[in-house]
Amino acid sequence: MKRCQRLIPVLLVTICLGGCGYTTRSLYNSSIETVAVPMWHNETFRRQLEFKLTEAIDKNIEARTPYRLAPESTADSILSGTIVSVQADVLNSNFQTNLPQQTQVSIAVDFTWRDLRSGKVLEVRKNFAASASEVPALGTQLPDAEQIVIERLARRIVDSMQKPW
Repeated sequence: MKRCQRLIPVLLVTICLGGCGYTTRSLYNSSIETVAVPMWHNETFRRQLEFKLTEAIDKNIEARTPYRLAPESTADSILSGTIVSVQADVLNSNFQTNLPQQTQVSIAVDFTWRDLRSGKVLEVRKNFAASASEVPALGTQLPDAEQIVIERLARRIVDSMQKPW
């Protein structure tokens, strides 16, 4: 009888955790081993953003996924995209100097992740955006806020490469 009483809480915990979506399987598609990331396109007038974003995506894939980067000719899949908009807004300015005290930068992209072996689209997003609101420290500039947004956007793009729940 005491043994049954001890098993009841264990069974309840097992049932609860089993229904919560926890799994030991990988969050990533195991049929994909390599990803090509060609230089992204930039439809905006902000120069060099495509280089920075492509580099940030490469670093995120290498650091946070099981995938390896490869040239398009040998890769299993390709992640390509376009920067479609960049918006920088001054949220408030110093009354005396009229210098920005808080800036918000938003970057939106369109991207597609495609399996090159089958042609199947694994993920497609339009106007996928990230933004950051920064209070610039003394000596920081708009490019610093842009870099924060690029890092945030690259992380979100790589997060979208996970298998759907």
